[in-house]
Amino acid sequence: MTDSLPPTTAHTFRLDGQIHRLDADAVRAGLKNQIPEDVRDHWVEVDGVRWPVKQAFGAAMGLRREAFTSHIALRQLRALGFSTSTLPGETIAAHGSSYRPQPRGHRSQQLPGQPGAGPDPAEAFSTLLAFIGSANLTERIAALEARMNGIGHSAAADLAEDSGMSLDLLLAALLVRKHAGRLSDIIHAAVITQVLPLILEEGERVLQRPSLAAGNDPSRPYDLETDRRVAEFKMSVWKGADAMRKRGAFADLVHLALDQSGRRAQLYVAGPAAIHFLRSAKGSAAWGLNRSSPVLRRRFEERFGSLEVPIRDFTAERAAHVELVDLTSLLPAIGPAIE
Repeated sequence: MTDSLPPTTAHTFRLDGQIHRLDADAVRAGLKNQIPEDVRDHWVEVDGVRWPVKQAFGAAMGLRREAFTSHIALRQLRALGFSTSTLPGETIAAHGSSYRPQPRGHRSQQLPGQPGAGPDPAEAFSTLLAFIGSANLTERIAALEARMNGIGHSAAADLAEDSGMSLDLLLAALLVRKHAGRLSDIIHAAVITQVLPLILEEGERVLQRPSLAAGNDPSRPYDLETDRRVAEFKMSVWKGADAMRKRGAFADLVHLALDQSGRRAQLYVAGPAAIHFLRSAKGSAAWGLNRSSPVLRRRFEERFGSLEVPIRDFTAERAAHVELVDLTSLLPAIGPAIE
């Protein structure tokens, strides 16, 4: 029922820089005592049975499924002659959704969301994490740079295949980057959700919807506002050149110091670096609020005076009532993740 060729005796290929050998009998042997799992997007047909392509390839190779992508598995299994689902740029065959090679330059009419229309985000994350965790990335890139020095066309093609920097890895990284912009919102929301039951006192009530996503809107001036406290949460991880993070932490400190409701004011930060900066920085408030809105700078001057006051002095005096809280003291489990 397919356009596949008779399975070949064996196929040799590279995966993450390592040479592997696979044949059709190994695929059959790997699946012999398994039960087909549900097929979601990609499949391979072995002796009339459709298997999830990662289940089949992983069983045949003895590999964990996070060690390869569906696209890698499809290419290697179809090289053995097995029918598979399609990849982007391929045509769906008339009598089923099996792979049929197309001439160079052919453009697919597939629509996003169809089987084979692109990598799954969860799979892309898994692929990227497996690659990053497999070796020291800095050393790996440095070694690759050294190998590229003076390289020619033929050697470059071999290196592209041997390096592990595959097209699948590139597509995975691009897809992860596309979705990664929402990670800050997830982290911010999860931190407040986890901290809230740890800090609310008996009888204390949240006055309005917390601002769980990063950033506040005018109707919700604080990340958290209760009948007893106002609080801001900063989950930025400081690594060295942190000018933007320093300014952000100081702006939140000023914002809390301006509150005149009489409630407790608290600034929650990820790790001790932000607290150390606010208590020791010799730079001026003018520098700290350089990227903030003119409204906040004007309010500062109207309430506290000159913007030339050192940040450490402002923290110790005018903002002395604002509690600086290291989130790792409340959620010790996040410590290793932000180091």
